[in-house]
This record gives sequence, structure tokens and C-alpha cells, in this order.
Amino acid sequence: MFSTIRRYTVRRGSVEELTRRVQEGFVPLVRRMSGFKGYYLINSGPEVLITVSVFETAEGALASNEIAADWVKTNVLDSTTGASEVIIGDVLISEVK
Repeated sequence: MFSTIRRYTVRRGSVEELTRRVQEGFVPLVRRMSGFKGYYLINSGPEVLITVSVFETAEGALASNEIAADWVKTNVLDSTTGASEVIIGDVLISEVK
């Protein structure tokens, strides 16, 4: 499995609105991608959102980054500040209850 972590800095007061847009717009896109295993949106404190996408292959994880970048530009760029930070890697341990 491979995971992509993206960190976004958002404008003050836009976390709830961004959460709604992501749930309605981005999640259906990523869910349909080949090898999709999971997606998480994390409120990491004032003005910071973190996403975690999990895929069966590195190719799927990399493709999700391209789709996420395009989706952000088209749908929520006005609610973010600066470029997102992106980390991708091989999942070494996965434990789910």
C-alpha cells in the first residue's frame, strides 16, 4: 500500500466550508480511482487541514496527487493560502480495528 499526505493552509473561517466541498466534490472522485483504499481529512488546528489518501499502488497514490491538485485549483483555491505540502510513501505498517 502507498499513502499520500497533503497539508493545506486555509483562510480563517473556511474549514467547515472546505470540509463540505471536499465531501461533496473530491471524495467521490478519489473513491472511484483504481486501487483506492481510504481517504481521511484531518483538522490539524487553526487554519491547517491534512489529507491522507491510501492506495494499493504508488501509481494510484501519485495519480491522486494530480487529481487533488487539479480539483483544488478549480474548487477551493480561493480558500487556501500558498502551495500544499505533499508527502508520498510506502505504508510499512497498517493496523485498523
